[in-house]
Amino acid sequence: MQAFDVVSLGEPMYEFSQVPGEESRYLQGFGGDTMNCAVAAARQGARVAYVTRLGDDEFGRQFLDLWKKEGIDASGVGIDADAHTAVYFITHGPGGHVFSYLRKGSAASRMKPSQLPAALIGAA
Repeated sequence: MQAFDVVSLGEPMYEFSQVPGEESRYLQGFGGDTMNCAVAAARQGARVAYVTRLGDDEFGRQFLDLWKKEGIDASGVGIDADAHTAVYFITHGPGGHVFSYLRKGSAASRMKPSQLPAALIGAA
């Protein structure tokens, strides 16, 4: 197994961010703290792997495409055919950003310790 500088473990979230002043228009993005960390490290030249679970859905496939383009090893990513990839929405209220999460029951939230790739994590 190749060595990694960073192995990030967590829940990536597909993002829909409301365009300020246009309440029915949203921009697509990718979020999740651990995912953002993995992308930032890869862009700085680190050898990075990501560990998570995704739903067998279009959002999950887009994450896999993103990580391939960013040079992030996704061999530690599992696909859960019975769960969705996490999603969140950002809208704008009087107090600023409002976050609405659709995470309950997501593929990553159902990840079990027995599903962790110990060899990959140990290669960091």
